[in-house]
Amino acid sequence: MRSSTATGHAGSRPAAAGTFWTLLPNPTPAELARATQGWDLHPLITADLTQRRRHPKLERFGEVRYLTVWDIDPRDGRQASDAELRFVFDDERLLIVQQGPTEHLRDIGALLTAADALPVRSPVSAVYRVLNAVVTDFVQIGADIERELERVEAEVFDSRVHEDYRRIYRLRQRIGTIDRAASGLAEAVRDGRAEIEAATVGETALRPYFRRLVNDVEGVARLAAAEHVALDAVVSSHESNVSTRQNQDMRTISSFAALLAIPTVVAGIYGMNFKNLPLVQWQFGWLVIGLSIVVVDVVAVVLFLRRGWLGKGRRGRAAEDEE
Repeated sequence: MRSSTATGHAGSRPAAAGTFWTLLPNPTPAELARATQGWDLHPLITADLTQRRRHPKLERFGEVRYLTVWDIDPRDGRQASDAELRFVFDDERLLIVQQGPTEHLRDIGALLTAADALPVRSPVSAVYRVLNAVVTDFVQIGADIERELERVEAEVFDSRVHEDYRRIYRLRQRIGTIDRAASGLAEAVRDGRAEIEAATVGETALRPYFRRLVNDVEGVARLAAAEHVALDAVVSSHESNVSTRQNQDMRTISSFAALLAIPTVVAGIYGMNFKNLPLVQWQFGWLVIGLSIVVVDVVAVVLFLRRGWLGKGRRGRAAEDEE
């Protein structure tokens, strides 16, 4: 669920807070400084919180854990690098910082207060609740891309359809977005397995859920990598189709140029000022020359049609019949 309401200063909303968690959407430096008072944060965390487009990672500084992930709005899979979630938490407190366009920010408050089979009772359970929603969207986007990729493949490999190159490159952009977001999160949670185990010492019931989450995000990362490979084949086929159509266009243009060249050459020869040209002195010579031009052009048209230079020819029709 996404929030589309913006209040407070430009590009931000007021902070929301639960019993142990605080939410800051697009905070100003002053708001961030007030929210982190008493945390005794490491300077590296403070620097990360004030910067954008940090690579997903899970780190620990003393008793404080820091996690950053890229979020994606499933309504628009191109917003991964513009929507980010930062989690700063220990055993008792949780600070969530959201950055990105307001219309693409996830409604974290509603997510954490919603009833669920796995209640939010601690910072680490709240982190899991949000991460699970993020990964669920990743899975949905990956499945949507897979279906779209199948439709694009059907178009590209169907010679009767002229595929939309803009659709192909929009799909490449979406795959790149989910690939970077999912692979970054998968690497962060894979490298931070020890930190996840340490954070769930008092809540061992959460560990199977985190393991499932790790498996899901790694699966999405592998799917995105496979979609990249499949799309590369689609792009190669699309480029081959474009080249084939351009070659066909050039053949057609050349065929028409040849058909026009035949009467031009004959007229050029008989336009020369010589008296001993064949048929020049005969009263029906012009008719014979005209008919000869027509016959030669007709023969050329037939040859061009058989070779597929004008229209599809027998080979092109046979290929369509096989499809």
